[in-house]
Amino acid sequence: MPAKKIDITTEDYAMLQPTGDRILLKRDSGEEKTEAGIWFAKEQNRQTGTVIAVGDDEIFTKENARIKPGCKIYFLEEGYVPLGDFLLMKATSVLGVFTK
Repeated sequence: MPAKKIDITTEDYAMLQPTGDRILLKRDSGEEKTEAGIWFAKEQNRQTGTVIAVGDDEIFTKENARIKPGCKIYFLEEGYVPLGDFLLMKATSVLGVFTK
């Protein structure tokens, strides 16, 4: 009997709860609009994104955890799984967290 195809939409990925030391994030668009209305690609935005959800590993549950939902991170350009508009990666792929 063939496997049943599952239809997953972008909204389903946004509700995905990672496990272990994994992070779900939405990559920044990498585009910016000038005052004149011209769109251009910003190469440095390609490796940044906003964390949507984190796994249940103890590195995320500590009181002083730096990676948490809503924060902006800079990550390696390898070692992630693309899921529609989102990326799923291990915490070790995060190079830094932007502070306000």
